[in-house]
Amino acid sequence: MNKLRKIFILSLCIFSPFLNANNSVASEASHVIGGFAIGSIATGLTDYYFPEYRSERGWIGFWTNTAIAAIMFGIEMAQDSSDTSGELMDFGFSVLGGAFGAYTTDHFILTPVTTEAPDGSPRYGVQVTHKF
Repeated sequence: MNKLRKIFILSLCIFSPFLNANNSVASEASHVIGGFAIGSIATGLTDYYFPEYRSERGWIGFWTNTAIAAIMFGIEMAQDSSDTSGELMDFGFSVLGGAFGAYTTDHFILTPVTTEAPDGSPRYGVQVTHKF
């Protein structure tokens, strides 16, 4: 753990001079990646710590990311309202990344989902499709 912390701090020191806020493709991609990470992590934590909400874990991951992004960009807009369109664009790309991260984690990493039947027993399902 200590080694990972040193690598993280060193990478911040090396790459921080190259980071700047603008409306370029790289800047918006960073918001997508950040939203993806938050949505994925929130979905995974919901699955692990709150198993009773497994059927809604994707939505919980998405809304957690959206709430964090709304608070974060709301604070930035309150501090400097001269770039409202840029902040809204950052918010939109962050929400887009969060949606993609929550969906990907829910449907491809944490599958299958077990639900509870009305009698209290666990219910498992397999879906088979065939085009006619």
